[in-house]
Amino acid sequence: MISATIIAQDEERAIVPCIESVSGFCEEILVVDGGSKDRTREVASKITGVRILERPFDDFARQHEFARSEARGEWVFSIDADERASPELAQFTPGSHAAYSLPFKNHFRGVWLRHGGFWPDRHVRLFRRAACRYDLSRTVHEKLVVDGPIAPLDAPILHFTYESLEDCLAKMTRYGLSAAEMLHGQGRRATALDVAVRPFWRFVRGYVFKAGFLDGAPGAAAAWARAYEAYVKYARLWELSRFS
Repeated sequence: MISATIIAQDEERAIVPCIESVSGFCEEILVVDGGSKDRTREVASKITGVRILERPFDDFARQHEFARSEARGEWVFSIDADERASPELAQFTPGSHAAYSLPFKNHFRGVWLRHGGFWPDRHVRLFRRAACRYDLSRTVHEKLVVDGPIAPLDAPILHFTYESLEDCLAKMTRYGLSAAEMLHGQGRRATALDVAVRPFWRFVRGYVFKAGFLDGAPGAAAAWARAYEAYVKYARLWELSRFS
């Protein structure tokens, strides 16, 4: 049995297509709501067979680990509300491995990003529930700890990243601030060089060395968005290093 776990918060427009994309091959669909202020829970509850749990959001790792521990299936397929399981994935049957890594097709403003580190952009999302756990020290950009072999799949997850540039920058700000808090808690500190150089290097690496320029204006915007996240992270880490 495969359980789909969906982490959601204020996702009333995205939650239904996400649920529909996994309903054909997941015997259980579990939505963990982090305290939505919109109609996410109400919309999801109208779909037959969906189980909804509420847990106040503290960080991504703990939210995902809660979903993993509450799932009932032998296998867990972890997916976010802004993602969709591809039709190819619905045809796959898990085998003897502990987990599988899936490529992500990242869409930005209607364009599929094929370069800049956005493809194949693999993540482990299908795994045996009992053989894996989330690293709770990674509070953002969470990491799954796998006890056993990991195999690659070609079936992609479709990731519809941001509704607008405003939405993109807001998410990059949240990710950057959360990452800074995590690093500071681990004893990391930032200098002026980190604040000045790391964001620029993030842009150059994605846009130039990973050929993000081949995706045109969306590739440039996505590369700068990642650079902005790095700026927020290291500027906030410097602030925490200096004033706390």
